[in-house]
Amino acid sequence: MKRYLLHLKLGDFAPAQSTRTLTPEGFLLCRDARLGKAPQVRQYYAAEFNGIEGYTPDQVINVFSSADELFRPETIQSYQGVDVTDNHPPGNAVNAATWKTHSIGTLSNVRRDGDYLIGDLLIKDSDVIQQIQSQERLELSLGYGAELHFITGTAPDGTPYQAEFKNFYGDHVALVKYGRCGGDCRIGDQNPKQPNPTEKTMQIIVNGIPFDVADNAALTAALKKDQDLLASLQQTVNSKLKIGDQEFSISELAAVQAVIDKVVADAKTNAEKVTTLEANQVTPEKLEALANERATVISDAKKLNANVKTDGCSCEQIKREAITAKAGDAIVGAILGQVTVVDAKPEQVDMVFRALVATSGTQTPSNPINSFFTGDSQNTPAAGGNGSTPAQEQGYDKTTAWKKDI
Repeated sequence: MKRYLLHLKLGDFAPAQSTRTLTPEGFLLCRDARLGKAPQVRQYYAAEFNGIEGYTPDQVINVFSSADELFRPETIQSYQGVDVTDNHPPGNAVNAATWKTHSIGTLSNVRRDGDYLIGDLLIKDSDVIQQIQSQERLELSLGYGAELHFITGTAPDGTPYQAEFKNFYGDHVALVKYGRCGGDCRIGDQNPKQPNPTEKTMQIIVNGIPFDVADNAALTAALKKDQDLLASLQQTVNSKLKIGDQEFSISELAAVQAVIDKVVADAKTNAEKVTTLEANQVTPEKLEALANERATVISDAKKLNANVKTDGCSCEQIKREAITAKAGDAIVGAILGQVTVVDAKPEQVDMVFRALVATSGTQTPSNPINSFFTGDSQNTPAAGGNGSTPAQEQGYDKTTAWKKDI
């Protein structure tokens, strides 16, 4: 879409005779002058825009002005206090160089009235006042800047158009002979009779640089630069980005981001899996250590229970079966308490197993009760000379000694 900043002209009805009054100074106050109308389609020659690609200089372009654009608060405020000029000044802009020869009054009280932009004109030039009063000069033409957007459409009244004006800002109001709006647009929009490609009709700003129509070389260069940039951007937009087997255009950034996020997430998951696999990998060293550990567990378990089952059992299962045979031992009760061997946690099973293995080859400590039944191991051996006590010789069983009367 091309955008031009233009100084163009539009206008509407002149005030009725009854709204014109002379001030004590002899100035002419024209109240409620219609300055512009919207929505409206106005016609321009392509030459007025210094030529438009695809249009001949004498070809007519319908340009639409919407009510939303013309009656924006910013647009209305931009016209408050601007100069009223005798025709449009050179370049269609009032400045220090053009004000003295063109300004004939001021505009105030700009506001909306239905479909019209209206305001009060104070005309100070006596010759112009005479022309207005004699009905010779009644039409107004707004001098303003605007963006020209080449957007096709149809106006509310059914008129087709090829472009739209947007972002108006006021510069001046010119008194002209003919208004672009025809009979609707007196004290309005100057209507050229025939386009002249060599005549300066507007100023264009491209990339912030103003150009007069006469500046053809500089203007052409600036427009070509814009066109080249647009073509480059279009090529970039149309280019494809390939990720794996999928292709995306630049406009599909959301889809591209989703694919990238998935790739990153999958990579993170795979890295975690690799770490876990490496930690659990059975190396020859680990395999040898596991074999040695199992051999040791089996050997220790047989010390506790010679008939312990080992085939097809894990080290933990072997330990549980071994200590089950010793469930009544004080060591087992001291460690497990009220917990059964079946319900004991692996770390409890391991602790009991190691404790039983550590004490399996030690001699039972002496105590008074034990000495009463079996004799003190410190006493002198009996006459038999073999070191055994009378109780041992008679086959006393320590596990049932507590049942005997003392």
